[in-house]
Amino acid sequence: MTGDILQFSQMTVRTAERPYILRYFDRPGPGPAILYIHGLGCSKADFMEMAAAPELQPFRLISADHPGCGDSPYDDNHPLNIDGIVNLIENFVDNLGLDLFLLVGGSLGGLVGLLYAERNLNRIAGFVNVEGNLAPEDCMFSRNVIPHPYSHFVKVIFPQIKKAISARRGRGFARHLSVLAKAHPRAYYDCAFQTVEYSDQGNLLQRFMSLPIPRCFLYGSENRHLSYLARIRESDCTIIEIPNANHFLFYDAPNHYAAALASFARSSCFVSARYSNALGPDSQPQDEKVHLDGLET
Repeated sequence: MTGDILQFSQMTVRTAERPYILRYFDRPGPGPAILYIHGLGCSKADFMEMAAAPELQPFRLISADHPGCGDSPYDDNHPLNIDGIVNLIENFVDNLGLDLFLLVGGSLGGLVGLLYAERNLNRIAGFVNVEGNLAPEDCMFSRNVIPHPYSHFVKVIFPQIKKAISARRGRGFARHLSVLAKAHPRAYYDCAFQTVEYSDQGNLLQRFMSLPIPRCFLYGSENRHLSYLARIRESDCTIIEIPNANHFLFYDAPNHYAAALASFARSSCFVSARYSNALGPDSQPQDEKVHLDGLET
């Protein structure tokens, strides 16, 4: 076992011929890598608890702060949109030399992950969408941003968003509020516009379900109202409900979340003999039946 030791580092990556610094963690593991892409106003902190999860000990775990999130700086003079972040993730993965990894994206990170996956199908073993943007209804906070100039957003809208989050119940919203406190308002603002554009006009649900790789959609039990869950269930995509959880389900129910990720990785993504030594006998390709105690699949 590797333990839960996190190695923190930074990397200079580029998009539009400009350099950006990404600060990230890399938890070593003997098995394949899982790369987590965080959401709007979030950070790598959303994935750090997974380093202590017993089910994920065999895997290498990686997550980076987007510019203006967590510990990564932001250049106000060179705004970044969703396409720019996808380019940075591509550069980041190239520099790490990742080979056939599991991609996981939460919220806005699900949108970034989908766009990355479409362009890099040969590099990823599977894709887990954690309540990522798939439809117009998924713009929980970003839609409140786009009608306003930046000055009004900073003075009025951003504080309103934080107040709305603070009024929500549960560990997930409380933890997100603390992470959001480190987010650069300009980075939040700049990403919101293309997030809404893609969600409204990008046909994201169909694009997600059409990916020719193993796919999984994770959602919190408090969000059973999502209009597209029935369509996902009708497809060949794995869908897992995390109990007692809302949008930030990795904070609300980290144990169930870790179990779901590990099970999908073992049963759908890394079932070849190549990984059997690192992941153990459960990774052998034998008509495996996935058991997730307490989870609805």
